[in-house]
Amino acid sequence: MWFIFVGIGLALVTVCGLYARRRLTQALTHFGVRSRRTRIVRWLVVWLLFGYPLLVIVAVVLSRLLGQATIPRLDGVLASFTLGIPFILTVLVVLQSIPWLLALDLAYLVVRRRPGVERLRAIGIVVVFGAFALYTPTRILVERGDVRMRHFDVGPGATPAAPLRIAFLADIQQDAFTDSDRARELFAAVNATKPDLVLSGGDWINTGPDEITASAAAAGTLRSKLGTFSVRGDHEHFAYVDRNRSVREIEAAMKAHGVEMLANEVRWFDHDGKRIAVVFLNYNYIVRTDATVIASLLAVASTADYSIVVTHQLDRQLAAMLEDKVDLVLAGHTHGGQVNPVIGIVHVPLARLETRFIDGRYKLGHRTDVIVTAGIGYSIVPIRYAAPGSIETIDLRL
Repeated sequence: MWFIFVGIGLALVTVCGLYARRRLTQALTHFGVRSRRTRIVRWLVVWLLFGYPLLVIVAVVLSRLLGQATIPRLDGVLASFTLGIPFILTVLVVLQSIPWLLALDLAYLVVRRRPGVERLRAIGIVVVFGAFALYTPTRILVERGDVRMRHFDVGPGATPAAPLRIAFLADIQQDAFTDSDRARELFAAVNATKPDLVLSGGDWINTGPDEITASAAAAGTLRSKLGTFSVRGDHEHFAYVDRNRSVREIEAAMKAHGVEMLANEVRWFDHDGKRIAVVFLNYNYIVRTDATVIASLLAVASTADYSIVVTHQLDRQLAAMLEDKVDLVLAGHTHGGQVNPVIGIVHVPLARLETRFIDGRYKLGHRTDVIVTAGIGYSIVPIRYAAPGSIETIDLRL
């Protein structure tokens, strides 16, 4: 499914980019910018919009043709600052400008015969591009590194006993930008909440095998009474071209540091005389567990006093299978949208195209609570835009 979104995204960037480039060059020409400089701007816009995705596609194709074990990565510090970040900033400025440029064009059609309208239109175009070119990187820089520590209470709360405290995290995606020191710092904050149980929605690494050992060692610093348990994320498959090798190496490294990674299993925990079933689903872009397997796991958990599902991804199909079948669903994957552009005057999470469960707490049916963490790290490009990260602590009161 993800490649469909990528294809649609590239088509949208192409159409909007060409339209925005035309309007920008028209405005520059109106203000007397020489044709040579205007051509430079036109070609610069083309490179900023299409150079990075073209290089990524070429790198992936060549690596597969040459039979390499890993795909050449363009998410390192140098490539990110010279290619990835300029690409995403340009895309954001263009996409956010489009509604305003269309509004200017519509107004121009209405009053185009009035004197001075051409100049006002050109000024409006420059103002629109300039406003988003200033606002977008400023907000990214101001919010960089923000991770919210959020608390939730769940359960019927029928007994006065102390709650079972669960720490839930996902999408650390350890790499050059969310490195081992940063991960350990955040895990220390998790430990400070004194959790009884740590659960994870996966995506411990970003891409490539370089961070496997370091991410496992960092994860091993998490402390709780009952241990740390995780499902597989998409990125657990991205260390090597051989996805099974990726999963094997990451799971082995995590196990060596006391972190159990589970796929389609039910684990039982006791608290104050109550039995709690936790279903660990293997559900992500790479693997979609069959509905019959999910149904059998839910049947096992149905005898529990309280049931929890941990999944990396929660889309519409999985939500329909879980609705009113369990008490709590914990998910990650969305990064809170990670890049939430301004459409008109409000930020809109693009993750809404995939799911309505993007960030925070939701109600699914009458019985099921859903908590989605915004995660910690980055995917594809090392920025978050109007999408701060989060780590969740959950007090289960039975």
